[in-house]
Amino acid sequence: MGARMAKPALDVGLVSTNAENLLRFYEAVAGFERQPALTLPGIGTIHKLACGHSILRVLVPTTRPEPPEPDGAASFSSRSGIRYLTLEVDDIEAAVEAVRATGGSVTLPPFELRPGRRVSQVADPDGNMIELGQG
Repeated sequence: MGARMAKPALDVGLVSTNAENLLRFYEAVAGFERQPALTLPGIGTIHKLACGHSILRVLVPTTRPEPPEPDGAASFSSRSGIRYLTLEVDDIEAAVEAVRATGGSVTLPPFELRPGRRVSQVADPDGNMIELGQG
């Protein structure tokens, strides 16, 4: 048996060249709260957004990272590995409008997946895929 989680949450890290775009996006779409950034000499700056006990980290490295390979929504489930985040929201229509207003894109507009459950597939300004869910 392995170790147990020390806090009831997952932290996720994104690497970007433009933290401000992502910070504004996640604040507007899902109400994440900006936390103090941490600069690590020779590594970069880690910007943090809190969501309950979870933290979304946006690392802007000192050395500019290579852009991701373009894959688009067609490959959302065509590759193994971490491919998307799921964000539960209380108003999926408002979240989708915030996606559009903050430089994201809507790949799949909200629809009823099953009775009482609506979902949408969107991307943040850097192209990271997100499933929005309500209900």
